[in-house]
Amino acid sequence: MKLIPVKQAAAMIKQIIKGKTARHIELLTKKKDRSIIIEIEQANIKLCEQGYFSAQLTYPLASSAAKRAIQTAFKREFPRSHRVYVSCN
Repeated sequence: MKLIPVKQAAAMIKQIIKGKTARHIELLTKKKDRSIIIEIEQANIKLCEQGYFSAQLTYPLASSAAKRAIQTAFKREFPRSHRVYVSCN
């Protein structure tokens, strides 16, 4: 796991949604008490959120609802974070 700035993590998420990088990414706060896991499977995006809000949601790959849900979850789980831990597979 690497500790990276939040802006860089947001850019990684955008690349994953476009399909240019890893198919699985896990983001954790510095205390590791809140997390977001994004997995891309065939034609679906699976979003697992744990922390302020706990949910497992699945969206079609090309939908704008998936992008919006990921951005909303990112802002909700990391509101004041400057750096996050990232694990990509």
